[in-house]
Parts: sequence; C-alpha cells; structure tokens
Amino acid sequence: MTTSTVTQKRFWQSPDSTLIPPAAEGELIISRVRSIITVAAFSVAMVAAFRNPLSVDLRIYQAVLTLATALSLALHLLVRRVVYDWWVGFVASVSDVTLVSVGLAAFLIAGSPDLALNSTILFPAYFYALSVTTVRLDHRACLVAGIAASVQYLAIVAFAAARYGLSAELLNVEVQGVRVALLMGMAMLGVVVNMRMQRPHILSANDSLTGLLNRRAFGERWDSELARARRYGRPISIAIIDIDYFKQFNDQYGHSGGDAALVAVALALRGRIRDSDFIGRMGGEEFVVAFPETGAAAAQGCAEGLRAAVAESPLMMPNGRPTAAVTISVGVATWPEHGEEIGRLMERADDRMYQAKLAGKNRVVGPLVSPRSQDSPVVA
Repeated sequence: MTTSTVTQKRFWQSPDSTLIPPAAEGELIISRVRSIITVAAFSVAMVAAFRNPLSVDLRIYQAVLTLATALSLALHLLVRRVVYDWWVGFVASVSDVTLVSVGLAAFLIAGSPDLALNSTILFPAYFYALSVTTVRLDHRACLVAGIAASVQYLAIVAFAAARYGLSAELLNVEVQGVRVALLMGMAMLGVVVNMRMQRPHILSANDSLTGLLNRRAFGERWDSELARARRYGRPISIAIIDIDYFKQFNDQYGHSGGDAALVAVALALRGRIRDSDFIGRMGGEEFVVAFPETGAAAAQGCAEGLRAAVAESPLMMPNGRPTAAVTISVGVATWPEHGEEIGRLMERADDRMYQAKLAGKNRVVGPLVSPRSQDSPVVA
C-alpha cells in the first residue's frame, strides 16, 4: 500500500471518538444560530412583502426563507432528539449549502437569471454554511460540503447558460470561475482548521502514557453511549480491569518496568476490543472497558477474551531485561439490570473485580457465572 493510499484512508476515517461530545455541543450551537437567523430573516421578508406585495423578487425570497425556516426547525429537532453521530454533521452540512443553492435556483426558475448568478445576499450564505462546518470537528464534512456547494453552483450556472443564452455582462466566465474557486478554497481552509482543532481535543482526552481515554473523556463517551442505549432500549456493559500483583511487579522491575507493563496491557486490550467498544485508563493500574449493544453473557465473553489476550502477550522489558508476564482480574456489570448510572455500574463491576482477586486472580467475574479459575503465573 502506497503512502498516498494510506493518507487517503486515514483522511476518510471517522475522527477520534473523543471528539463526539464536543462535536455534539457544536452542532447544537449551530442549530440554534441557524434557527434564529432564518426566523429573523423570514420575519423581515414577511414585512417587506406586506409593504410591497407586487414584488416578484420578494415573493421568491419569502418562499425560500419559508423553506429555510422549516428546514432549520427540522434540523434542530433532529439534533435534539437523536444521539449524535458523525452522519448528523454530514446531513446538516449538505443541507445548509443545498438550501442556498435552492434559493439561487428559485430565481433562475422564476426567470431572473441575473439574480441567480449575481446575488449579493444568497451567494455569501455559502460561506456561512461552509464556515460553521469547522465547529463540527469533522474535516470530512468540510470537504463534502465544499464539493456539494461547488457542484450545485456549477449546475446553476450551466443551466442558466443553456436556457437563457446569457450575455457576457450577466454570465462572466472568469467571475463564476473565481466564485467556484472561492467555495473550494473555503472548504479546504475548513479542513485545515478543523484538523488543527481536533488535535488539542484528542491530546486532552487521552492518557499520556498509554494513549487510552482518560477518566474524563471516558465519562463523556459513556454518557453519549448510555443515552443511545436508553433511547433504543439496548444493553450496554462495562468491565473494570486491574493488573494483578502490580505493586510487586513495580518493586521487582522498577517504575520503568511498571510503565512498560501498563503500555503492554493497554496495547493488548486495545488490540482485542471490537470497533464499537472503547477503553480508558482510570488511574494507576486500573482500566475500564465499555461494551455498547452488549448484554451480560456476551460482555463476559468479551472480558474473557481481554483476559486471555493480556495473559498471552509477552512483555518486553526495557534496558534488555528478561521478558516478563502480567495478568489481569476483571469484573463485569450490565446496564440496566445492575444499575442506572455509571457510578453504580462501576461499583458493581469493581466489587466483582475484587471477587476475582480473592478467588485467585487472573480471571473474570460477571453476573452470570462463578469466578473462572486460571492457573497462569502472574509475574515471571
């Protein structure tokens, strides 16, 4: 696979999951501002149309703003009612630029190509629609919105030229080319700004040693997934994980060895979880994993897979020291039967993790079965 192919693949991958909560907040802000602007513009258009009822242009503006107001309210309801995911930003971004295009096309269909191609009111609205995509923290939405705006505007220009055979005064090719270039330039600027905005969010959300979610970021992601589970009546499970005999390991291998163990366990866990799962480091030698859309039995199976992955992973020690091994003890709890809030669920999972410790360590304890015995050594 070439470097360019890898870069393209990474570009089109979903942004880091830690960005979903701030992106959801940004989308709600955009939705409120959009609703305020469209309602205010609609009110102004109504007053203007009342004062000049014979104006065709005002009637077109009124029709477009009526549609814009209805769409704004619909998008606001969508943002408030659904659990935010990246597709919401795509829908809202494309809807915003499409609404501007519909307004320009309305003048074209009404027989006013000069207003469609030279509007000083509607065309700048493209730039508002493209600029707010940066708040969504998804660089892909910026590019898709820019492409949609450019293609739609080019279609309007082409239709105007074909239907009306416009003169050079009305259809200046250079001017229209500059407009399309500005739209794409705005989109690319949004991509760059967006990707630069993502980095500090990601850094503040990740544990500096292991690269996993920190406690705060895990809690934010959990709140989002729990809201989804409540809305659709689906289970979600949680596992508390603790490295066995970690204090003794630190005493034997030193803090550098302890750090190496934490990193190795994090890599083993991250390599075993599913795409829908997410994992965080709660502090010290304790980790937490969430299993969305997963009931108690399936979650225990997933947790057993995590335990086995850690036990089977050799730990390369720093400074040429011999290879060591670590194991983990895991406790599992499931929403809603074991608690409604994350605090209660983590308490139940933590209790079961300590049951695993008392039962001999290197095992999983969940709500369905008794502790499963494992006889692997803990520290080599």
